[in-house]
Amino acid sequence: MSGLVSALLLLASLVSAVALVVGAASPAGAELIDRGHDHIVDNFSDELCGVPVDVHVDIIDNFSERIGRNGLPMFLDTGRGSFTNTNPANGKTVVVSFAGPSKDVRVTDNGDGTLTVLTQVSGVPEKIRVPGSPPLSIDAGRIVFSNLIDDNGTPAFPDDDKLISRDVVFEAGPHPDLDSDFELFCEVVLPALT
Repeated sequence: MSGLVSALLLLASLVSAVALVVGAASPAGAELIDRGHDHIVDNFSDELCGVPVDVHVDIIDNFSERIGRNGLPMFLDTGRGSFTNTNPANGKTVVVSFAGPSKDVRVTDNGDGTLTVLTQVSGVPEKIRVPGSPPLSIDAGRIVFSNLIDDNGTPAFPDDDKLISRDVVFEAGPHPDLDSDFELFCEVVLPALT
């Protein structure tokens, strides 16, 4: 899996635990700790499904961190972005984009050095298309992930947390790439780039 695909998966499922995408209100009693806005524009070369590509990234990200009633941090991230991937050998382009919010809806201290974080992702976590054509694949709707986190002995400080596992506990709407364990991604991208 290329670095770009890893980044896309991170955005799709973590535009979730904090930062690379539900418009519900924050939990009552949750104290705002931090919020911000980033506009990320970058260009670099990478490989996508084994094909060398020139990548143009354009992401707008709005985020906030709140402390819940239990003293544990909770994150909300809303944004949209695109990864425009161009094969320099033939000029063919595939755009992978996302739009929507991601919100921690519950954080539980398991008492054993781990946290369980339920994160809801809504909107369009992944749309794959060729410019000027109908989408090749769209994952859209709502997903709730259960993330098991090693809190590294500091449950109130997420900077040193490590993800142990992630499971889908709820899914509504079509999510063909997620349902294929992300194998569909290269199946649609590779023919479009070559």
